Amino acid sequence: MGKTHRGSNLRGEQPRAGRGTCPITRKTGVKLLYEHEIDGKKVMISKSAKATLANARRRQAKKEKKQEAVAE
Repeated sequence: MGKTHRGSNLRGEQPRAGRGTCPITRKTGVKLLYEHEIDGKKVMISKSAKATLANARRRQAKKEKKQEAVAE
């Protein structure tokens, strides 16, 4: 994890050192590091939530690609 997502930088930028409840995973006390848009609102999400969303997008793209190949 880069230094921008460690303690001293987060303490100055965000209240409670960037910790809270992740809106995606519902885990409490995790660092909310990444800004993401959900339903038109920008919210902060955790590292694991960011990975979850990226993996879901990747799986969806793979599934669509597979369906296109079958259709041809």
